[in-house]
Amino acid sequence: MRKLIHGKIRMNPDKTNLSSGDDDTPSETGGIHLFVRSMALSSTWLFGLAIIGTGIISAILFIFGFLLSLNGVYTIVTTFSLDYSYVKEYLGITIQIVDIFLVATVFYLISLGLYELFIAKAPLPGWVEIRNLDDLKTKLLGLTVIALAVTFLGYTLSLEVTTNILEFGIAIGIMIIAISAYHWAKH
Repeated sequence: MRKLIHGKIRMNPDKTNLSSGDDDTPSETGGIHLFVRSMALSSTWLFGLAIIGTGIISAILFIFGFLLSLNGVYTIVTTFSLDYSYVKEYLGITIQIVDIFLVATVFYLISLGLYELFIAKAPLPGWVEIRNLDDLKTKLLGLTVIALAVTFLGYTLSLEVTTNILEFGIAIGIMIIAISAYHWAKH
């Protein structure tokens, strides 16, 4: 219970971890202390927004990837051709669809990881271990490297032989090296 002492709000001394008197320590006075305390107690809904948001992103990406898969099957069935360039183009598209599923999986794991870190125990698969925010960042960095590699592979499969892809490959390689160096330095 709160009491008004010398113009300041104080918590009842018989409650645990609450202010116990007239000492004016900054961490126990009203104002910012009450704000931070109420923010900490009510922050579950803020993390709930992040969990729901990443979960929605994951679900939409899974649905989008599934619909693209169905569209790809329909395209193959209706315009079947044994031409090598046609198969190569379809292969590039399917690799990009798999990339969408990988990104959706990472968003799903991030959603469950945020739930595990800030709300309660999450139903994570046994091979997923999330102990802190660095684990989530590592998963996101890993996704970035995989997405860059898959983007490059999909891009190269859809190119004509005359196209120069050296600059594109070097740019992706530099990004992968930078991310790998960051990951190596963190661990």
